[in-house]
Amino acid sequence: MVAKMATTRYCICLLMLALPACARDLTAQQVLDKVVSTYSSLKAVHMVAEREETTSPAGRSQTALSEYELANATGGRYLARLKQPPQQALAVSDGGTIWLALDSKKQWSRVSAASQADDTDEEHDARTASMGLHDSLENIMLHQFLELAKTVQHPMSAKERDFELGSERARCYAIRAHTSRSEIELLVDRRRFVVLQYKETNGPPETQTEIVMKIKLIELNQEVGDSLFHFEPDPAWTEVGTLPSLAEPIRNGERAADFTVKTLDGQSVALESLRGSVVVLDFWATWCMPCREEFPAIEKIRAELGGAVRFYGISDESLDTVKQFVAENRCQMPMLLDSNREMRRRYGVHKIPVLFVIDRDSVVRSQFIGAHSESELREAIRAVVDQ
Repeated sequence: MVAKMATTRYCICLLMLALPACARDLTAQQVLDKVVSTYSSLKAVHMVAEREETTSPAGRSQTALSEYELANATGGRYLARLKQPPQQALAVSDGGTIWLALDSKKQWSRVSAASQADDTDEEHDARTASMGLHDSLENIMLHQFLELAKTVQHPMSAKERDFELGSERARCYAIRAHTSRSEIELLVDRRRFVVLQYKETNGPPETQTEIVMKIKLIELNQEVGDSLFHFEPDPAWTEVGTLPSLAEPIRNGERAADFTVKTLDGQSVALESLRGSVVVLDFWATWCMPCREEFPAIEKIRAELGGAVRFYGISDESLDTVKQFVAENRCQMPMLLDSNREMRRRYGVHKIPVLFVIDRDSVVRSQFIGAHSESELREAIRAVVDQ
């Protein structure tokens, strides 16, 4: 009998060892670690997602719907499509040519993917608009989940659920966690370890915001077809020299776009290094009168809050121009040089001044387009500091 029991246990152990890793129980943190591994090693990806944001100002529910499509592949190839009624914008690159299109205007344009010394302003703007739309969607659909999987607090496993992915049913891990202000729920595909549904809830019930993003299609690596990276315009559409900016601004409640830029003294500053601090980013220019008029209020608030908040001004002008302005006006706020407009693209900034308030988890909590009063700015910044 003892020998028989020992043999039985041995066989069970062999069967357990033979089970694939995905069939064994994983902790919530182990699931998130596998998400990070999957997203970090992608060579190509194609995703379509629907996003629903519901807010309740003054107790009245309002819902905004968007649809995103993103494809990335080697050789600088990408596709980025934003459908946000009444507008649909598209940017496509095959690595050599970039196409841009606006459905609402029935217009499209194209430009070389490689910048040239003799580029016109229109060519530069078209390339910037395309990269801006791509970077914005990449942040929402990829980087956000990669960063979230690394940084959420106290992840816990909930009961597994099925997720309708097109005509298929995907079995998912359900992970619940939180940040300093938000409750997070992720549905993670058991087979591929990609996030198929993201739900974030924040704020008190009377002003609560709920964001739900659901993946409708996902293709990874070899599944991604080359035909995505070419654009054939509708014959009825008109080719134009340039189109309005296509990038979607970062919304409140979304992860702040990562950056690494330099100060006037040549020191590098990265958003990652600022995690744990409240950050204020002020996009401005020396020629912008509303920016200059708003500066004293920002400087006053910065002095009041001391080290509780990290303030930075962001300018795309030359080092000498910004240095001269800072010296003449005795500005104390640290300045960052965005000489190639990378931060502007990532944050969807098209007009200035624009000010972002980012919480300790690197989530955008408030943003102000155009000049605002000192009291408005102070109230918004203090609200994030006091969380």
